[in-house]
Amino acid sequence: MKKQFLIIALFALSLTTSVSVNAQVKSVQEIENSIKNDGKYALLVQNSNHFMASVMTGEEYKNKSKAIQFEIVLIGKVVKDLATNKELAPLVEKAQKLGIRIVVCEFAMNKLGVKKSDYPSYVETTSNGFTYFFGLQENGFKTISL
Repeated sequence: MKKQFLIIALFALSLTTSVSVNAQVKSVQEIENSIKNDGKYALLVQNSNHFMASVMTGEEYKNKSKAIQFEIVLIGKVVKDLATNKELAPLVEKAQKLGIRIVVCEFAMNKLGVKKSDYPSYVETTSNGFTYFFGLQENGFKTISL
């Protein structure tokens, strides 16, 4: 009986006591400006449109600071697109000039019939894109999968 009374008393007390919580709201500009000048960022990309957007984002970051590390890891269909779609070649060149690292999954290459020689020499490969991506996370990279 004492236990029930104590529970009811605590519940009633919690209803009558209010705590005001004020969340600190930052502007969009403040959040965008919070990207670190020496940050480490990586995107896991599966299609050509996301690859294009990733290079554009990397360009924005690298223009902010050359010390930013930016990597794009390719898996899935984009692995073949990068080898066959000549419209993507200028993006690879841009990434190279900016210092954006592009790493392609060899597992996807094998599944899609693509060889390392199908890519510009700048493009690197890894045996497993997921394992490489987890390694980036273990090494302090902020990551997003698209």
